Amino acid sequence: MAQLYMQRFEYRPCDKAAFDDAWGVANAAMEKTGNWGNVKTGVTHRYGFMTSWGGYALIEVESPAALREYMAFHTNNYAHMADITFDPVIDFAAG
Repeated sequence: MAQLYMQRFEYRPCDKAAFDDAWGVANAAMEKTGNWGNVKTGVTHRYGFMTSWGGYALIEVESPAALREYMAFHTNNYAHMADITFDPVIDFAAG
């Protein structure tokens, strides 16, 4: 059974070239795999909410290994420009 996570990222000050480079990596990953973490299987990007300060992404994760790979890619490629957190989403209405 898959688990939903709300990924939050809040931009930190960085120069425009570093920001543009990171988004270039993100867009290439999204085009290649359908998610910003460049994970081939096990992570599905469901929705994104972007703001001027950062944003949120709703992701569906099939396994802990896929989440680790997704998080490692983010740390290696985006941590210099954003604070990134992952919170599990729990459906309290499901019985």
